[in-house]
Amino acid sequence: MVEDYHVPKKMKRVGDLFEKYRLNIKAPQATVKKACVEAIKEVSGFDIKPEQINYVVSTGVISLQIPSVLKSELRFHQDTIIKTLSEKLSGGVAPKTIL
Repeated sequence: MVEDYHVPKKMKRVGDLFEKYRLNIKAPQATVKKACVEAIKEVSGFDIKPEQINYVVSTGVISLQIPSVLKSELRFHQDTIIKTLSEKLSGGVAPKTIL
């Protein structure tokens, strides 16, 4: 009986158990839309509704259904908005382009 004894394995922290899922799972569309609305408000001060945003997960492209004047102004801030989105969504799943 003593010969069958093995030292127990080191216990993992509970937070580490889900680490692989946190790194591999992408944020759902609704989460990206909400983060996009917040990022646009934070960077430019414009209020946009989530219904005015289309996000294609496979390509990482956000398209906005807003007036062209407003869209031009947001293109000017595109890099800052995408950077803010990356920080909000974490894990490198942020959209790459805003149209």
